[in-house]
Amino acid sequence: MMVEIFRRCSLQSCVALLGLGLAVSGCSDDPSMATGPNTPGPDFGPMMPGNTPPAASMDSMVQPPTDTGMGMVMQPPADTGMGMDTDTMLPDDDGGEVTPDDGADTGGAGEGGTEVPPETGGGLTIPPDHCLADITNYDSDGPFSYDSGRSGAINFWVPQVPAGCKVPVVHVANGTGATCSFYNSAIRRMASHGFLTACYENTNTGAGTQGLEALMTAVSEYPEVADLRFGSTGHSQGGQASFVVLQLAEAQWGDEGVYAGLAMQPASGFGSQPSGGWRTVYGNIKSPMFMFSGAGTDGLVSQRWVQDGFDALDASVEAYHWAKSGSSHFSPNGPQMEVSIAWFRWKLLGDQMACQHFKTVREDSSWEEAAVQNEAPCM
Repeated sequence: MMVEIFRRCSLQSCVALLGLGLAVSGCSDDPSMATGPNTPGPDFGPMMPGNTPPAASMDSMVQPPTDTGMGMVMQPPADTGMGMDTDTMLPDDDGGEVTPDDGADTGGAGEGGTEVPPETGGGLTIPPDHCLADITNYDSDGPFSYDSGRSGAINFWVPQVPAGCKVPVVHVANGTGATCSFYNSAIRRMASHGFLTACYENTNTGAGTQGLEALMTAVSEYPEVADLRFGSTGHSQGGQASFVVLQLAEAQWGDEGVYAGLAMQPASGFGSQPSGGWRTVYGNIKSPMFMFSGAGTDGLVSQRWVQDGFDALDASVEAYHWAKSGSSHFSPNGPQMEVSIAWFRWKLLGDQMACQHFKTVREDSSWEEAAVQNEAPCM
């Protein structure tokens, strides 16, 4: 039945279904085949957070090239350099408004005001008097309160760190049609750990230019807080952006900066595309990259599709692809929060205890290592 829906859809509607699995209406001459937010979808009901279809149904939807025997091949979009845009809206993950939150009070700020030395990631150790030192609760909220603000289309969550302490800047790129508020829980977690967190409010983020603008704006508008240490994360089409923004930041700041990327179920080749094509951009990345997929449970962006992104990286890059059991496309925040703090503290601050925690997460039975290259040791 899903194949039949794709046959009957217009191009734009089918793209929306492929990218998000949300409302598909007006796709068929047969009213019984129309679906929408309040209409049961074929076989498995409406694909909304909290009501994801069974794994078997999802796995049949979008996979890399497979001969279906029905005259149709389901595969990741070809790298045409043009991309496809949709305007389907992804619901808010936690019911919040489509604005930055008002800055939850998560506890007292840390002590110290020393900048982290400007050496690059691997063997760097965080100075004991840095304001982000001595934080070891990598899988729960951190000790910092934070303020929320906005500059144009860019939302900011600014941690209340001691004067003189500069911290990493992390940009979050949302998925197709989504808003920043869908990722509130992951954003708040990073801000509470002292990361100056930004999210450009745009429904098509894949080209990466908005993310670079957000990082540049953070550095210019918060010079007393923003260090030249950049984390790039994002989901789905924004997962592609997490790669692209990382490479654009490397080109912008060069050896002055330290960089790391974290891609949530990246749909490489879908949505807005970077100049030169995504494969070329990925191949130019030099900094560490982590990505995760659903282990057979994300029927929109399959594990193999995520692996395509991994395979496009240069062979010299430190990279990790893990698969999370039970993770659907509409639940990226949970897996992201399991690894994000440890990952970014290890790679942006040189926190070696964070490195150990990151590798401990991998030992959990709900995670499996799909691919790894050039794994760095903990010091």
